[in-house]
Amino acid sequence: MTDGPELLGFPPPAALPDLRWLGPDYVAVLVGDLTRGLLRQDAGTRVMGVRCAGEPDLRASVDAAGVIRSHDARFELQVFVQDGAGRPWRLRGHWTYSGRDLGTEAASVTHSWRLSDAEGV
Repeated sequence: MTDGPELLGFPPPAALPDLRWLGPDYVAVLVGDLTRGLLRQDAGTRVMGVRCAGEPDLRASVDAAGVIRSHDARFELQVFVQDGAGRPWRLRGHWTYSGRDLGTEAASVTHSWRLSDAEGV
């Protein structure tokens, strides 16, 4: 990503095969979804960097046949942004993906952001 944000601390996609349900590059998906969400709140926001502050917390549930049908992936993040007024911020929080009915026609993936701290820098 030459024009994108600086990305730090994310395990390489090949090291987390349990995240393939998000696609071949979970980091690109996460940063894209996060950026779109921030832009909905402030169209002038610029994401400068995203740091994964630890190993993702991955939780899977299997059906009676032993097939994974639901999966949650929680990431502790620090997000460095510049708001529409040009002020720099460090946001800390948790980004979570929830996949349900995976491997079926009813499959769905949702995401959520829980902000724990916002600090002007």
